[in-house]
Amino acid sequence: MKRQLFQLIWCLATSVSAAEKPQFIFPVDCDYGVDCIIQNYVDNDPTDAYRDYHCGHQTYNGHTGTDIRIINLPQMASGVAVLAAADGTVVAIRDGVPDIYLDQKKRDEISKIGLGNAVIIEHNDGWRTLYGHLKRESLMVQKGDIVTSGQKLGDIGLSGLTQFPHVHFQVQYLGHTTDPFTGLQRFSLCEDTENNLWNEDAFEQVIYQSGFLLDYGVNDRPPVSYRDIESGEFNQGTNDDSENLFAWVRFIGLPAGSQVTLSITSPDGETVRSKTFDKLKTSKAQNFYYMGMPNPVDQPGSWQAEVILKRPSQPKSRQVFSYTVDAVEH
Repeated sequence: MKRQLFQLIWCLATSVSAAEKPQFIFPVDCDYGVDCIIQNYVDNDPTDAYRDYHCGHQTYNGHTGTDIRIINLPQMASGVAVLAAADGTVVAIRDGVPDIYLDQKKRDEISKIGLGNAVIIEHNDGWRTLYGHLKRESLMVQKGDIVTSGQKLGDIGLSGLTQFPHVHFQVQYLGHTTDPFTGLQRFSLCEDTENNLWNEDAFEQVIYQSGFLLDYGVNDRPPVSYRDIESGEFNQGTNDDSENLFAWVRFIGLPAGSQVTLSITSPDGETVRSKTFDKLKTSKAQNFYYMGMPNPVDQPGSWQAEVILKRPSQPKSRQVFSYTVDAVEH
């Protein structure tokens, strides 16, 4: 059975490499690693387990696309353009699906249109690209339109079966899902990127990161869910009459064994709070941490929060962000 599976994988890989491959641009108009990042890659494991092209776990079982996410809903509301990855012809669109978080009832209702508002483009030699979860009423193309590489198709949204604002970018060759990072149909070997489908600029841009500090902030209460953070309302600081001050951070794609330390330092350099959280027992698609203290209204100046991330077999990373406490007028 293993030999048959290997032969099938080799056959699929060969069939793709025999055709002329497209060279895709990065299909989102954003500053990669600053206000957008890839959260999920194509699943390249043929079993019930899952792995991305880099042999990591930034995917989930059966995932067929590359999920390029933005930070929060205010960014989505301002408009983040989704671009045609190459020249082609629009062969299908869908619009009118609302941009909402889903409960189970709504998931059941919308399960047949999981990609939400979407555009499908046909390219040369049997290649297609799909762009899903676009913002309702943002689509700028119609079926039959001829588009050029870099042309705006619509904006990133929250439509369809999704829990965060992103575009699901999927590549197909002759109807079969193909990973743009390998140029091969699913279930390819790890880190085989020689025949990737990105152009040179895009491939240099989309550096694989095992764990990414997505956002951080200070608020007078702690976030209780990812939706709280994505609302964009948890970086408002505190008022003079607020009881507490909380520093929080959110990561995506942390591997098992990762450990986070969060600390708060006063304007005079004293560490007033510090906590090292438990190591992750499993990889996490996203998770957040927070730590609080009494509101330091009597200590005006620049306070600093520091987050240190330790991951297996990787250098320690550190990020510091500041919050200014204004002097209270008497």
